[in-house]
Amino acid sequence: MKVLWVKDNNIGHEKQVKILLDELNKNVDLDIDERVVKGLYPLFTYLEDIEEKKYDFIIGAGHRTYSLILSIKKSQKENTKSIAILSPTFHKDKFDIICSPSHDKDKFKKTNNVIFFEGSLAKVSDKDTDENTIMIAVGGKNKHFSFDENHIISQIDYFISIHPNKNCYIFNSRRTPSSTNQKLASLKSIYENVTFCDLNMGSNDFEKILARASSKLITRDSVNMIFESLSCKGKTYLIDMKENRSSNKVVKIVDNLIKNKKVGFIDCDNIVDDMSKMKLQKQNIHNEIYAEVEKVSYKLQQLL
Repeated sequence: MKVLWVKDNNIGHEKQVKILLDELNKNVDLDIDERVVKGLYPLFTYLEDIEEKKYDFIIGAGHRTYSLILSIKKSQKENTKSIAILSPTFHKDKFDIICSPSHDKDKFKKTNNVIFFEGSLAKVSDKDTDENTIMIAVGGKNKHFSFDENHIISQIDYFISIHPNKNCYIFNSRRTPSSTNQKLASLKSIYENVTFCDLNMGSNDFEKILARASSKLITRDSVNMIFESLSCKGKTYLIDMKENRSSNKVVKIVDNLIKNKKVGFIDCDNIVDDMSKMKLQKQNIHNEIYAEVEKVSYKLQQLL
């Protein structure tokens, strides 16, 4: 099956498309042609040979890809499918298939061409965890939650201290402030069991450690990281962060996960200056691994 993947150079968008294509490729033989959108308003000169190729479906995520997908389809076979990952803000009815997070359901008047999934598309791992391995994933400045650096570092310090004999891997993100990176790196001098995996230094062990870790602590702004963690075995805990806007959809997603005990969290309600007042609230031990990408892949195969 010939596929055109239109990419926008957004890591979060491209990662979800890749995970879905990888899952599809387990059951369908895919020949994938990858092209990157160039410029804010993409021109078609770099895609001049596209018309000669006839694809079975065209796929992409992100607003810079959607109009291009629909335009390219006009030169394709009659049964070529246009597939949008995430939620287009325009021409929703013109796409053959849309794979959208369920929290965007209210954006659709009609849903006969939509496959909904919870959270984000993440790689599924059912591998057993290593009880001697834990990990911490830190996001950065965002519009959903207040990124209080000192408060976050104190909780990371607490989490490490209650796992004194376990190997702890700390991962940052591209949004993590440099001052926070410096403090994360300095934890190595305090705790012998800590390894700081700096993304800026080319660290690429995130998925491997994520699947192996028995306990994972994640900042609330990192929704993709949260659902990646929930798609693996092991316990997931969230760092306490003040909400900027309680009506925000990202905040609602996190609140619902906590309310339904899908995740655990560090409870700081009674803390003043004493770290010992922090408490780890656990998630429901009977939670199943999230396998949203497998569900979407199965439904997509039926429509292609």
